[in-house]
Amino acid sequence: MKIILGAAQFGLDYGISNMHGKTTIQEAKKILQYAYSNDIEMIDTAIQYGNSENVIGHSIDKGDNWKIVTKTINFSGDCINQGHIKQLKDSLNKSLLNLGESNLYGLLIHSCDNIFLPGGERLFKTMEAMKDEGFINKIGVSVYSSEQINRVLDNYAIDLIQLPISILDQRLINDGSLARLKEHNVEIHARSVFLQGLILMQPNNVHPWFSAISGELNDFHMEAARRNMTALQLALGFVQSIKEIDRIVVGVSTLEQLYEIIDAKLVRVDINNLSNLAINNPKFLNPSNWKI
Repeated sequence: MKIILGAAQFGLDYGISNMHGKTTIQEAKKILQYAYSNDIEMIDTAIQYGNSENVIGHSIDKGDNWKIVTKTINFSGDCINQGHIKQLKDSLNKSLLNLGESNLYGLLIHSCDNIFLPGGERLFKTMEAMKDEGFINKIGVSVYSSEQINRVLDNYAIDLIQLPISILDQRLINDGSLARLKEHNVEIHARSVFLQGLILMQPNNVHPWFSAISGELNDFHMEAARRNMTALQLALGFVQSIKEIDRIVVGVSTLEQLYEIIDAKLVRVDINNLSNLAINNPKFLNPSNWKI
């Protein structure tokens, strides 16, 4: 299965459509158990997602073979120095301790631009050493744009990348970024497939700040209805149908939401017939730009 269980909600009140707040530990345990029993064996988290790593570490069955991807802290300053290298090592050790693991499937630079700072190559070399020592299987970055992707590929040999893509955000399909990543044998994890839940909200419940894209949101829901699909089925089916995507990060707050995700795991569509739903304005596609 392509699905990765996103665990931001385990540590934070996360998502524009999240009416449930931070997931309780009891609910998180139920979600993890049900996910694993339905062939979801990978978790995406980060040391900066509140206490998400701790919740995972105390909730998973140690007899299960989970594959966990986490992310570094964001490194401050205008250059990378020895203090930042120590922070990187300390944060990995803390993540391993929080998760109760001796090895991680993947470690990503959370803020990709950190490795473009003067001295930034030292961060990546340190991650390569951690990989050689057996603490990490794959190293990579989390990105927001094709510009970042191109710069990374021109300078670093990454194994893994996490990037935003959705039925409304088709930029990295259209500009060839996904194809270029595959030419470099990079494993691609898609995130923001529901745009923090914005795509799944009924258009009349969406914040007025999004009024400029109300037509596109309405068109998406009308297309789902025309196909006798739920909004979630169409949104997830679109990303599942992109051949270059290896896995899809999907966060849930409740067990019921996970049921719906698993029920939609086999949905596939012809993505070429849905290009009309794409939005190209990054103002609406990057949640860090939202003014709500």
